[in-house]
Amino acid sequence: MTSQRSREAAYADLVAGLLDLRADPATGRFDAELASAEDDGRIDAQTAKVLRWWQRESLRTLVEHASTVVPPTMLALESAAGGSQREVESSAQSWARAAADDSARSAESMSTTDVDSETLPDTDEAEVPPPTDLSEHRRRLLVAGLTRVRP
Repeated sequence: MTSQRSREAAYADLVAGLLDLRADPATGRFDAELASAEDDGRIDAQTAKVLRWWQRESLRTLVEHASTVVPPTMLALESAAGGSQREVESSAQSWARAAADDSARSAESMSTTDVDSETLPDTDEAEVPPPTDLSEHRRRLLVAGLTRVRP
């Protein structure tokens, strides 16, 4: 099995390769406009050199940022997809248990005879128990995902 570190390195190589292969007509146009301004005397050679430097530096930092941020993000998306699949499977099992419980309760209620409605608790006053199919971990995740609303 491939380690997370080696997968991140592979993603980093992929991202770097894609960024290296990108077409960059805007930089060509920038250089042409700068050269034209320099030829026309609208800008001096030193200013053109400084502008060209910072334009290239801007591109380098963008590429560095993408190379740093995108690979771990891809790993996180991959991990989340696996987690989502496990959640779906867990939910399917919970549903199957709930459906079986409902069927059992339905069969049980059909087998009982007349029940005095006065002995049943009032639904407004009866405390409804929390769902039993949520693990403690899932309840914490649910609460952790809530956003506080300020008045």
